[in-house]
Amino acid sequence: MKALKDYTIQFVSLKLGTHYFEFNVDNKFFEEFDYFEFVAAKFKVELAFEKKSTMMLLNFNFSGEITVPCDRCLEDLNIDIEGEEKLIVKFGNEPYNGTDDILILPEHEHEINVAQYIYEFIEINIPQKRAHDEDDCNVEALNKLNEYKTKNNDNIDPRWSGLDKFNN
Repeated sequence: MKALKDYTIQFVSLKLGTHYFEFNVDNKFFEEFDYFEFVAAKFKVELAFEKKSTMMLLNFNFSGEITVPCDRCLEDLNIDIEGEEKLIVKFGNEPYNGTDDILILPEHEHEINVAQYIYEFIEINIPQKRAHDEDDCNVEALNKLNEYKTKNNDNIDPRWSGLDKFNN
């Protein structure tokens, strides 16, 4: 976790107002979280850190690209990802479980590490379906998959045969 030390912000020394931070995120960053789904990843994260007397507002803007295997043909697929997320940081002694975008820090804290939040915000913006358009997929792989498609409808339980009309 030493590599994530660069994502620590010492907010106690910051004046009231908005401060800007920029982070570059790549595969090494995701490896710190044991996340190895990417062939390649490269993101630029801009953080507008607004310090107020009783709380802090963190606005994350990120954009970048990941390379993952296509779900259909397993060829490399580049996906552009961008997003905006907000985090409200308040001080107190009681934990708050009402919402994910509010963080309660103990009164004596003087720094915050934003790596976990960057990871989570990027992760929730990655699409679940990661596939080329069918025209862009590897034709050989698609042909091989079509060879193994099941076409045998002879042994269908008669109780389920009525569901075939919904297949079209």
